[in-house]
Amino acid sequence: MKSSYSTADLARILEVNESTVKRWADGGHIECIKTKGGHRRFTVGAVLKFAQENKISLPSLDVDIISDNDLHAHVVAGNISKLVPDLKRGALAGNIDAVLSILRIGIASRPDLLRLYHELVFPPMVEIGNDWASGKLTIDEEHIATQTMKDAIVRLQAEVHQKPSNGKTMLAASYEDDLHDFGLRCAANYFASEGWRVIFLGQMTPTTSLLHAIEKHRPQLVLLSLVVTKDEDRFIADVINRILPAVKEIGGTLDIGGANVTVRFAKRIPGVTFTDSIMHYTELAHSSIKL
Repeated sequence: MKSSYSTADLARILEVNESTVKRWADGGHIECIKTKGGHRRFTVGAVLKFAQENKISLPSLDVDIISDNDLHAHVVAGNISKLVPDLKRGALAGNIDAVLSILRIGIASRPDLLRLYHELVFPPMVEIGNDWASGKLTIDEEHIATQTMKDAIVRLQAEVHQKPSNGKTMLAASYEDDLHDFGLRCAANYFASEGWRVIFLGQMTPTTSLLHAIEKHRPQLVLLSLVVTKDEDRFIADVINRILPAVKEIGGTLDIGGANVTVRFAKRIPGVTFTDSIMHYTELAHSSIKL
């Protein structure tokens, strides 16, 4: 994938004439950089932001790096899951640039951040976790892959279209003995792109620290992630007796996310929403949570 595109390149990608691209650029609808010679250049990030903002699919953006015709056809059709093997290889190799390029292809083909995470990012991460659990990968190999994916996700976020602030705040944290915060980071990125102010506390957040942050920032929404805990009964007691009352006191909503959390906790923790799939956040991000 090129680092930047000319007016002619972008006109071809968007299937419009060059004068239209120039008009959009001069009107501020798409960011551009002018060379010393006065030529317009459009960065990959600017193109992706424009595509997301206008819900435009740009499958031809990938032609520079996908040589496999069958794979290219799948991506053009929006089947970005076909990119999973390449993404996994890039992550295991610690190749941030390769991973970022594949993520860019995915979001260019399907300009929907949650679907990118759901269909392209999470599957290889699950595979890598399973490979480590079964002894196929060592801890250092799993850590390299995870950190590579995290770094690429952060870099991609800078290229994602950010909606104007909606005045709402979301606080995101993993429970105090849980080291897993990758899915939480992806959820936080999505809410940020939707105009939310995000307070990200990350992995292993002590309950006392979470309570302090709730009181200080007074978020409309608290996302609490739980993938693994040594003591489910303690977690349930902390949520019912400490975390949920603190959220209710400020008029907020508490959502608990993670694999199978609905089955594990829904009947034992009333008054909380549960999220087993990141796709649920589309509804939650646009729900009638009051300011």
